[in-house]
Amino acid sequence: MFVVIIGAGGAGYYLTKKLVSDEHKIVVIDDNPTALEELKHKIPEISIILGDGSKLEILRRAGLDKADSLILLTGIDEKNLSIGMLAKNEFEVPRVIARVNDPKHEWLFDEHSGIDHSINRAELIVDEVMSVID
Repeated sequence: MFVVIIGAGGAGYYLTKKLVSDEHKIVVIDDNPTALEELKHKIPEISIILGDGSKLEILRRAGLDKADSLILLTGIDEKNLSIGMLAKNEFEVPRVIARVNDPKHEWLFDEHSGIDHSINRAELIVDEVMSVID
């Protein structure tokens, strides 16, 4: 499977590492050159693109039109939403997965905004803590 990930932070690193170990082809986009180079050094099998993932030319260069999935891991909900819309409408990406940073925004992350699946970090933590407490 060909996956494009936008965001080379901690979550991006661990997800990329797991996907590569499962033999997926990965392109990671980020506007932080240090984070990208560090990721490439740790996981040399991936391709990296330095740039703003909300720009059409960057998404084209990543080959988003051929991607099976796009995973949005930026720390900015508005950016994740706008890229999700671009991915669905311009590139027809079959599966778009986005991180929700602010739980108050979760209602925005749905198929109408181009997001097939959203991951709310706060909700995941609460669910895990509650499963341990109960």
